Amino acid sequence: MLVLGISGGLELVHENIYGFETSGHDSACVLIKDGKVVFAIEEERLNRIKHTNKFPTQSLHFCLKKHGIKLQDIDLIAYYFAKHNFDLLVVAWVQGRSEFGPRALGNRSILADPRPEENKERINKMIKKREGYRPFAPSVLEEEVDEFFEVPPHQKQFPFMVFVVNVREEKRKLLGAVTHIDGTARIQTVSRETNEKYYDLIQSFKKFVGVPVLLNTSFNNNVEPIVDSVQDAVVCFLTTELDYLVVGEYLVKKKEVSWKNYLSLKISLPPPHISLHQVKKLDSDRKFNNFFCIGNSYDRNFQLGISSKVFRILMLANSEKTVESLLQEDGETDERKAQGILEEIMELWSQRLILLCP
Repeated sequence: MLVLGISGGLELVHENIYGFETSGHDSACVLIKDGKVVFAIEEERLNRIKHTNKFPTQSLHFCLKKHGIKLQDIDLIAYYFAKHNFDLLVVAWVQGRSEFGPRALGNRSILADPRPEENKERINKMIKKREGYRPFAPSVLEEEVDEFFEVPPHQKQFPFMVFVVNVREEKRKLLGAVTHIDGTARIQTVSRETNEKYYDLIQSFKKFVGVPVLLNTSFNNNVEPIVDSVQDAVVCFLTTELDYLVVGEYLVKKKEVSWKNYLSLKISLPPPHISLHQVKKLDSDRKFNNFFCIGNSYDRNFQLGISSKVFRILMLANSEKTVESLLQEDGETDERKAQGILEEIMELWSQRLILLCP
């Protein structure tokens, strides 16, 4: 078996396969064959930058080239997460078929460590944007449910996240992010038979931190249903503060990019339910002025005010023109104003009132 470890090092990733750790958080690459380290190199040896923690691109290419290996020859890629950061990561998880209903059960989920109480507030603030008192549910390995929760004797199957039970008193402080104020939790038990990949993920998390539980909430923000397609997942990932996105076998992390990178995206209105409106309204001086807004066909009371600049750009948009070309067509050449317009467009995108596509 060939294992490729990237970034800071490699934890236990397979039976009898252990990796190595570099000093501190330096990025590196390690190649392991049948449980033995055959090659390892730190990124700074090649780019000559001390204590770099960026993705080890040069080390990765050097490692594969030196041993005549192609990426498709690798059986397992392990990405190292520093333990002091792991408990605060929030990850979107997309696997297999779609989820339909009021709960996400491990195919379209947002996952996090159930221990730090601040994870509940963080997810509410960064993604869900809902009342802070509303709890998140725990997914727990079926065979270990009674160790953490008070369940009826001989009953360990609660697979649909619809039953509320008491968290064992001695575990409530440990499971701070998923324990409600009254000491209860709406649990989901996970078995290998019902969802093997999700089960294996929770099992791996247990090996890492000693707790067979994950915080699980549906993968969507506050203005959309549970994501369905990969495109839905990517859009939600880009318009929230999620740390990572996992789709199938792919782990995705956001790049640090300039606002100018978004100028190349094409813009349009989602047909047919979104519409633009220009109306006359009285201002504070009792004078009629133009009011620009965006509305929808399913809520007559919904009107979101937008600037005249964004209104004109959306009027010109046709899914073929980029944001940059529309700014030029509207005669906007001031960079500071262009950035402000783009920020307003990005906010509309996060509310799913417009579409942005490559």
